[in-house]
Amino acid sequence: MSLAAAALTMPATGAMATDPYGSGSTAPIGPASAPHAAEDFAALARLPDWNGIWVFNFGAPGQAPTLTPAYTTKVKAAQDAQARGLDSPRPSNCLAPGMPLIMSQPYNVEILFTPGRVTVVQEAYMQVRRIFTDGRGHPPDLEPSFNGHSIGRWEGSTLIIDSAGFKPSTMLDPTTPHSDKLHIVERIHLDGPDTLVDEMTLDDAEALAEPWRTTLTYTRHREWDQIEFICEENNRNPVDEQGKTHFILRDNPDAH
Repeated sequence: MSLAAAALTMPATGAMATDPYGSGSTAPIGPASAPHAAEDFAALARLPDWNGIWVFNFGAPGQAPTLTPAYTTKVKAAQDAQARGLDSPRPSNCLAPGMPLIMSQPYNVEILFTPGRVTVVQEAYMQVRRIFTDGRGHPPDLEPSFNGHSIGRWEGSTLIIDSAGFKPSTMLDPTTPHSDKLHIVERIHLDGPDTLVDEMTLDDAEALAEPWRTTLTYTRHREWDQIEFICEENNRNPVDEQGKTHFILRDNPDAH
């Protein structure tokens, strides 16, 4: 019998009461691990119907973010380097794009409701966003991550998400970086039976001269399902002498 199976069958006594592996330390159980009553699951039925698979609607580019002078210079330098073939911001090494780009990939998303949490599953890179709706706040010692730490609340049929703690290695858009002070607020709601709208407001005191507002829309496909996206499988992207990876484009094998 495995340790995990044994822990489920043994009485909660001594060290096992706090730690099923017997180390004597208190298990790090947070609000998301708390038991949920039947009424918590019943409450899910009162939330709006977001079942199905949602596909991002590409359209004309919206207004570009207004950058601070320092970041305008940084973007210009990166563009000049790319034009000389010295660098490319495109993630050809299987790194996930992170927020906010994860919400505008050419792959679908699925949104799941469970008590105290909304989970966004992005088919691209098989990334997962966990949005805690149990009343918690952001932890004081946020560890920067690709998708950040997200807390949410419902206002009627609109989900309001507050996210912070992003790695500065991710991008606002395919060519625009941000700092570790990036903060994103989303208002997600239905606009008709099969259209989902995500109204984003992004602020970053170092990178953005003013808050940047952008709106994303998605179309529902109830009959679809997600498939596996394993970027690392059969990955043949070349690596140059500087250790940077590059794309091989089908229509131009020599393109980087």
